Order: sequence, then C-alpha cells, then structure tokens
Amino acid sequence: MYYVADVNETDCAKYNCKQCVLFCPEPNTLMYHDSKHVAWVNYSRCKGCAICVYVCSDLLKRNCIQMVMVTAGD
Repeated sequence: MYYVADVNETDCAKYNCKQCVLFCPEPNTLMYHDSKHVAWVNYSRCKGCAICVYVCSDLLKRNCIQMVMVTAGD
C-alpha cells in the first residue's frame, strides 16, 4: 500500500490556477489539461510527497487535492 495525490476535478476546474503543477517536484506527475481547466495526476509517477496537497489546501485554501491509498491490486 502507498499513497498518491488525487485531484477533485470538479473543484479544481473552478480555479484554473495550476499551482500544484508548478510545485510538484516529480516531472510529468501532476499535469494540467488546458481544455478542461483541471489538473490531473499520473498515478504511476506520484511519489506521495503531498506537496501538492499542502499548496492547494494549506496555502491556497482550495482543498482540491487529497492523498488516497492505493493497494497493489488498484
């Protein structure tokens, strides 16, 4: 089991800020879909550092990202 970031697309689309993408330390992990105006996570690359959660929830007070547990079968 391990944790990865998960974006609530409905909430994320309201803000169009891209800050989580800018702060993610792992290249090509958090990306932004320009036409949908939403960030998305490449789960296979996410290291579970939760920097994106800190930026979105604590700094920006938007709460669009949370950490979710992934099991080997997911």
